[in-house]
Amino acid sequence: MKTKLMTNFRQKKSLGQHFLNDLEILKNIISLVEIHNENIVEIGPGKGALTEYILHQNPKKITLIEKDKRLRSYLEKIYSKNSDKLSIIFEDALKFDLRNIAEPKIILIANLPYNIATTLIINWMKYYQIFKTLIVMVQKEVADRLLAKVGDRSYGRVSVLIQSNATVELGFEVNPDAFHPKPKVLSSVIKITPFKRHYDYEILDKTLKLSFLHRRKILKNNLKNIDKISENKINESGICLNSRPQEIKPSEYITLSKILFS
Repeated sequence: MKTKLMTNFRQKKSLGQHFLNDLEILKNIISLVEIHNENIVEIGPGKGALTEYILHQNPKKITLIEKDKRLRSYLEKIYSKNSDKLSIIFEDALKFDLRNIAEPKIILIANLPYNIATTLIINWMKYYQIFKTLIVMVQKEVADRLLAKVGDRSYGRVSVLIQSNATVELGFEVNPDAFHPKPKVLSSVIKITPFKRHYDYEILDKTLKLSFLHRRKILKNNLKNIDKISENKINESGICLNSRPQEIKPSEYITLSKILFS
């Protein structure tokens, strides 16, 4: 079932705007997480279709972060009826620091523009402590990378970086027909639940960028100029330097990062 579209609004390609207009999909997104009495942050609410459903679940508070100020009139109509628990921030999600509104933990819900989805998720996980859960809709290709296991074709830097700090689950897939305008690709809704980490996120990412520099090369060849002491420690840890980067587990990459940059 489709929602009524506001035909007088022209989406911007540069913002990657594809508005959800399928009521069943909206309901399915909400069903993935308990919203009652929780602090919710919705990124890219668009015209507020999902926002309305979130409000029906009686959250403690909901904060909307929207870059496109042309949507102000749509969102302010919703705000006028829910000003006691709804706030709107017109900012770029790439630049906005969510720690400014985390109190104490938030559930983040977002239909992310395909071109910046990976960057946003990587940035948010830098301060994972503020999140209870993240429910994000992304391009299926991005979801495949986030969910990929060791040895999978899609397994890479992003897979390791996020899975080392969170449980990642597939909610469901979404066909292009659920959006206006229709994207050219399938989408997936995923659930990311952070857990406590015992390593340096930035150092792990640095290690992964080096390790996955050339997927077809063995790890030893990607880690150029490795000293003999570090090489011995890596061998003693059980990590095989003759393996390709996609054959190394997330836990082994954490160990590797500690050896290389301790």
